[in-house]
Amino acid sequence: MTTQTPWPEHTLARYLTVGGATVDIDELNMSRCTGCNEDDSDDRFVSRGNPLRRARRWAQSHAETCRAMPKPA
Repeated sequence: MTTQTPWPEHTLARYLTVGGATVDIDELNMSRCTGCNEDDSDDRFVSRGNPLRRARRWAQSHAETCRAMPKPA
């Protein structure tokens, strides 16, 4: 377990990756990994329906496999 850090402003949800980084969903329903810096931009252009649901799905899937460690402060 890693030490919990404060959530950035405008963050709606946060997922812990395998490597200890986080995937954050912001108020625009965009997901971004704080370890590898990958985001869900490709999914936004092809996905329809509920944007928050899509962002959560991507964040959960990415967090389950990403081994990038958090960037140093």
